Amino acid sequence: MKVLKENLSGIVVLTLKGEFDSFVTAAFSNEISKVNAEGVHKLVLNMRLVKFVNSTALGAMIKARKQCRAAGGDLVISQPSPAVREAMESLGLDRLFSIHDEDEKALAALEGNGAIDLDGNSDSAVMIHLPDSERPQVARLRRLDTNTIDCKLADGPGKLAAGRDVKLKFRLPLYRKEFFDISARVESVETAGDSALVTLRFTKVSPEDSAAIASFVADMTELRKAARGDKHPAV
Repeated sequence: MKVLKENLSGIVVLTLKGEFDSFVTAAFSNEISKVNAEGVHKLVLNMRLVKFVNSTALGAMIKARKQCRAAGGDLVISQPSPAVREAMESLGLDRLFSIHDEDEKALAALEGNGAIDLDGNSDSAVMIHLPDSERPQVARLRRLDTNTIDCKLADGPGKLAAGRDVKLKFRLPLYRKEFFDISARVESVETAGDSALVTLRFTKVSPEDSAAIASFVADMTELRKAARGDKHPAV
């Protein structure tokens, strides 16, 4: 297995390539210790190029994460390959590690500006206005960060498709009474049966709305840390 190291303003991104098995776990652990010795305790493991991972390697990842968290940092996963994701999910490690589909989102999470996943039964309605439609499509807010929003459409995507420009109108209940009124572009649409999950990237946001969203994400992150005592179940 090859490891490419990149330091981005105090956060190290390690891109792993090849087979992550028992023969290379010692080298991996040494690399983690070396990074920690340099005073860096926030790490991203980009695993898009990992073809295979076994339980010993996963154990080394858990140990590395514990080392980072003990020093006040964290270790998160970015772009896991299908093989990595399947192995992690089979052992329930997808609930232990923070997993992201882009390095940018992983970095943002470590910087304290990560996305907030909302309750799947959230009552936060998002009205998506298309230029060529008289009535908006109504979705449910599922995930929010300072740059993007994920919504679930119970009746499928309709006219929504990647690349389309839309207007968004939504509220954050118990946080702000006023509506957010934001321009966005559809980034992706994933259908699942009759429903669809849509990711939209903000293209035009007022300074007030941007500050309010950033404050909401930060406040929710701190509240959730406090609620769990900033502890995770031991593995």
